[in-house]
Amino acid sequence: MSPRSPSPALVVDSNIILSVAFGLRSRSIFKQVATSRGLLTSARAREEVLGTAAHVGGAEAVEIAAPLLDAMTVVDADLYEGHLAAASAVLRHAVASRNGSMKDAHILALAWAFDADIWSHDRDFAGTGWPSWSNANLRASLEREAPPAP
Repeated sequence: MSPRSPSPALVVDSNIILSVAFGLRSRSIFKQVATSRGLLTSARAREEVLGTAAHVGGAEAVEIAAPLLDAMTVVDADLYEGHLAAASAVLRHAVASRNGSMKDAHILALAWAFDADIWSHDRDFAGTGWPSWSNANLRASLEREAPPAP
């Protein structure tokens, strides 16, 4: 049995976008994923990204983050709000984060609404029963999908 491939669309957590905006570890994988997958994020994640970028990195970070957000589909809360209560409950009982944090329920609810995997650095999604990808596992999976070089 081989590992499954990522879904055709991925829900991107704010920490991935911020890593790109701050020039951290996600820039090259972000470009690779954007060429092969649809990228979604929640309206709340968009606000978080722009607020954190402005607060921590200033105008320069916002200038990098804004086009990243423009390149993905930002989904309004009304399209996933019906899943928020259940997503909060699932996150509360997930063991991976060990803190019962429900702050990312909007990401899990969006993933459920669009039947899309999650791309995040957070461990909060492990134990929820929903597929989530780290940079390393996502990159490895996409490399397995790549056609052999001629």
